[in-house]
Amino acid sequence: MPNSNETDAFSADLNSGVAAFDSKNFSMAYQLLAPLAAQGNAESLWRLGMMQMNGLGMVENQTLAFENFMSAAKQEHVFAYHMIGVAYMTGEGVEKDINQAIEWFEKAADFDLPGSMYALGMLYEDGKEVPQDIDKAQAWYARAEKNA
Repeated sequence: MPNSNETDAFSADLNSGVAAFDSKNFSMAYQLLAPLAAQGNAESLWRLGMMQMNGLGMVENQTLAFENFMSAAKQEHVFAYHMIGVAYMTGEGVEKDINQAIEWFEKAADFDLPGSMYALGMLYEDGKEVPQDIDKAQAWYARAEKNA
């Protein structure tokens, strides 16, 4: 069990790392969040994954980003669910698998994440990778709108 000084330092690094990420100071965010991600902190894993997936302050590494999203998802990090869906939909960091994408978007939608609902609506409206289903698309769009 960490003592309160370690807990305070962990919280301060996490808060500072999130603030650095949000202000787009990605090198500082990485310095603060990488050690926390190594300890398994879900928020740090997700944010590190976002930087790796998009090459923010570092060279893109989509495979490592996917692994970090999966680690965060094991701790029920909802935004990681969404990003795993994106990865499966686009084939970034993992082999493209539209059925897995839908499954992960639906997991995120269960937590009222509008972006995942909108992605599902687009997939069903588009009808290129899944059979087109306008009713299903409209239902997802309506649900996204309600949760926006």
